[in-house]
Amino acid sequence: RNLTLLDRPTSARAMLSAVKTALRGRRWQYQIRDQIESLLGAERSLRLADQRKDEFLATLAHELRNPLAPIRTGLQLLSNAPPTDPAQHRAVTAMMDRQLNQLRRLIDDLLEVSRISMGKLALQREPMDLREAVVLALEACQPLIDRGGHQVSVSLPEEPLWVDGDLTRLAQAISNLLNNACKYTPDGGCIELTLLRRDGQARLTVQDSGVGLPEDMIARVFDMFAQVNRSLERAQGGLGIGLALVRSLVAMHGGQVHAASDGPGLGSTFTLELPLAPEDSVPMALLSAPTPQTPAGVR
Repeated sequence: RNLTLLDRPTSARAMLSAVKTALRGRRWQYQIRDQIESLLGAERSLRLADQRKDEFLATLAHELRNPLAPIRTGLQLLSNAPPTDPAQHRAVTAMMDRQLNQLRRLIDDLLEVSRISMGKLALQREPMDLREAVVLALEACQPLIDRGGHQVSVSLPEEPLWVDGDLTRLAQAISNLLNNACKYTPDGGCIELTLLRRDGQARLTVQDSGVGLPEDMIARVFDMFAQVNRSLERAQGGLGIGLALVRSLVAMHGGQVHAASDGPGLGSTFTLELPLAPEDSVPMALLSAPTPQTPAGVR
């Protein structure tokens, strides 16, 4: 506490000096209190980040180890028995190829995160029709869609939606949103992808009938190392960094992405928004390009 003793009688100058001294002492108290609270908050944030890092490393070790067991089993089968059964031989090699692809995807995700965090990911931006990125993403996700028997409906505008973007990276971002919907939607569930023009922007939404998001995770679902316990038995591989990649890639294009859910078991909606490019910046050759066609099997 600040306590100033004054001798009586006292002068106005002494009184004013005492008041100023007391006020300075009070300000110092407030500053010290704010600094302590800031340090405590930083310590809590560091502890939480460290916990998430530990969880991420545990998940990474688990996900990297998962494909190795079937690959080793396949190698033993191929080495112990001659390929007298061509069908079995093809089945084993196909299984090993799938597991190797899973490892490659995990490593690619890690490399992408590293490039973005170090500022080494360069975008090859040019005027592009965002509908093309949607078609590429659907093609990339088709095996996962087929495996889960999901009912996917796609609504694309008849006119092009031109953005100044990197086609490969935007297709990757949309693919990650679709992959996320497939992983956490029960077999045979519904996934809706909608692309439209809204308020001078291109708006893409991916809505699913899956396990949903708890309210406390909606704001953190795009954070690195954040893990959402959304019926993990539905998980089909991955490190949980796909949505973090989406946010980073979209932000590099001057856009934003956010999530919404009415709660566990009620599905999720992810919305991606990008600024539209002026049509006068689009080359004439692109303006006359044919309309992209969605893959077969997608409504």
